[in-house]
Amino acid sequence: MKNVLKSIIFVLILYLLVTLISYCLLPHDSVRKYGIIKTSIYEILGEKENTIDSVIIGDSLIYSGISPMEIWHNYGITVFDLAKSAELIEDSYKNFNIAIKSQHPKIIFFESNVLYREAKNKPWFYVWQELYKTYFPITQYHNNWKKYLFTNLNDSMYYSKINVYKGFKYITKTKPGLKLDYMKERNKINIPKENQEYFQKIFDLCKDNNVKLILISTPNMKSWNYGKYLGTKELAQKYNLEYIDLNVDNPLNIDWKTESRDGGSHLNYKGALKLSNYIGTYLQETNLFTDKRNDSAYESWNEAYNIYLEYLK
Repeated sequence: MKNVLKSIIFVLILYLLVTLISYCLLPHDSVRKYGIIKTSIYEILGEKENTIDSVIIGDSLIYSGISPMEIWHNYGITVFDLAKSAELIEDSYKNFNIAIKSQHPKIIFFESNVLYREAKNKPWFYVWQELYKTYFPITQYHNNWKKYLFTNLNDSMYYSKINVYKGFKYITKTKPGLKLDYMKERNKINIPKENQEYFQKIFDLCKDNNVKLILISTPNMKSWNYGKYLGTKELAQKYNLEYIDLNVDNPLNIDWKTESRDGGSHLNYKGALKLSNYIGTYLQETNLFTDKRNDSAYESWNEAYNIYLEYLK
């Protein structure tokens, strides 16, 4: 009995230690106001309040294809990728709910691939993955320990411990995509009813917060097709939304031989440069945003870009 009790006490102490260490490694700018558990999932809460111009919501197509640091360097506009692998639209809704608490972006891009992923097809490991990320955030922020040991304490980046990539994942691996006719004409594919209901919630949330919602289909040879394009186009018309499809006629001139990391499903870094430049140009041409590169209030973004360049090496 004593051994069992000792084991329980040991496990409890270990859990408390891991939780404490996790707390120290979290993005801290908004942790007090919005809570440790939420901050461990939503990295955007590590950003200073009301400093993000545009948020891009979606799945791995977003975090593989859009580099906010490139947009910052070239346009001085602050963008954050609020995306995760195999994201479901209910998660997109929750993500935006969290983001809107600390930010007031003027434009939200929503990756349309999420519209066709049904919750009933959620992988078995998905729930467990969310649980351990929630209660053991150290699994996501373990690299932040380096900032305690090797960062100048007078450096503002030290205090915030924010995500330098702003949600982007840097991958240079190349595997050519071969299905070049993936956008050949076919019948419309309908968006699942439950997903339409969640999209209504996202639309209402944007409307209530005076945020412009834009549907976007990023280059994706494996899971995108003309039928989904037609279904998304119909949705955009229903809500009178702008819809950008970057697959029809390949407007970015993506070279699928060299600019995909996995046979046409996701872009690699070379492809991401093209998509990031497109997003940056689009945002600049709206005339809604000022160039903040020389604004002292955004110096942390310049610092983040310098660290980003070091990471790229």
